[in-house]
Amino acid sequence: MDPLQSKFWLKFLLDKVLAALALPFLMVVSLLTWLGMLLEGIYDPRSRGPLLYREIRWTQGRCFEILKFRTTYPGTQDPGTVGEVTRTGYWLKKWYLDELPQLLNILRGDMTWVGPRPTHPERAHQEIEDEGMHSKLVLRAGLTGLVQVQKLEAQDRSVYRNLEEEYLSTIRQLNALQIVLHDWNILLRTVPTVMRGQGL
Repeated sequence: MDPLQSKFWLKFLLDKVLAALALPFLMVVSLLTWLGMLLEGIYDPRSRGPLLYREIRWTQGRCFEILKFRTTYPGTQDPGTVGEVTRTGYWLKKWYLDELPQLLNILRGDMTWVGPRPTHPERAHQEIEDEGMHSKLVLRAGLTGLVQVQKLEAQDRSVYRNLEEEYLSTIRQLNALQIVLHDWNILLRTVPTVMRGQGL
């Protein structure tokens, strides 16, 4: 086991506490999203479908089922692709609200608040074997992270890789409390990104 794992006890504890505290907000957004999908389905039957979208992603060297609010028309999204977005889905994606069900992934121990992007297994294998991205093996996938904070810059492949590995190399030098404070800083930097509505 990587020695870094022993430093994560406080990080993972606070992960679950914060996710549990955020559940009421998730319930409210879930209700509003369901109502939005219901109303949209009345005048656009093609948009009718489940509330949640499930897909296999990669975390800490293993696969898991990630949860999101469905933002596309049923049958238009294959794994790893972007489907045709519904009207309700447009607003969910714009403000990153489609990611909120991942609070349940955090509670289940599949994800953390701050970490590498949850990628598809095939892509993760490529990143590990061809690009040497060890963060995909060591760290749990995150709801946010340096890549999400620097979204526009991270569209460049080399920048994306460097940001993912920068987080890993930084926390290797920190103790348990310092890792939490470092994560808190990234969470605070995520707020302006969300408020700008750049999720599409």
